[in-house]
Amino acid sequence: MHSLVILNIIFVSIVCAIPVPFELTKCLSTDSKCLKSVTQAMIPKFAPGLPIFNIKSLDPMEIEKVDASTPNLKLLLSNIKVTGLKGCTAKKVERDAAKKMISVTLLCNVDAEGNYDMKGRLLFLPLEGNDKFQVKLNKAIFKVEGKYDEITRDGKAYWDIKTWDHAYKLQEKSSVHFENLFNGNKDLAKAAQDVIESNGNEIIDEVGPPVVKAIVTRIVEGVQEFFHAMPAENLALD
Repeated sequence: MHSLVILNIIFVSIVCAIPVPFELTKCLSTDSKCLKSVTQAMIPKFAPGLPIFNIKSLDPMEIEKVDASTPNLKLLLSNIKVTGLKGCTAKKVERDAAKKMISVTLLCNVDAEGNYDMKGRLLFLPLEGNDKFQVKLNKAIFKVEGKYDEITRDGKAYWDIKTWDHAYKLQEKSSVHFENLFNGNKDLAKAAQDVIESNGNEIIDEVGPPVVKAIVTRIVEGVQEFFHAMPAENLALD
């Protein structure tokens, strides 16, 4: 136990000694304009990752695998690369200091590519294939709401995200493309791809939620690391 305490003190000392590589503006929880402005300024700073805070790159973001299967479809995605998050626009940011709640709404254009392994029925189409995929989301709205608590370390309070939830809405037509459908049968693949391209949003709504959750999870993890590194008094006025 003595060793753990010493290690914790050393860790805290190192973190507190790290210079923040950008200026932090503090806001009142009631100042939504300030909160939105600060969030917008932080997006491009967070996107490439902040190794000093153990924050991984968010743009590009690499996700090893996601199971996007449904009862009628096996769809396994792997080696996923996500780009575009550094260009997100903060549309609305709210913090309820009394309830310790934070809500962030972002408008983003997101591209994702990787490998897929699929067999079954997607929408009304029987599909199968195993190759590359590309997805493009245009002007998608992402809303994340989280409840945080405060933890005390070395006499200072730090925010700690306890629970969170998310939702998304596709405002414009999405693009979805699967290479080598039906193992190279060009006629079947073209007919299927024509339908897929005409129903991009419907396809995202059917199989996209696990991918969106994986992306949002990485973002929340990055924010959590930042909260654990920066005392609450450095983040807010109340």
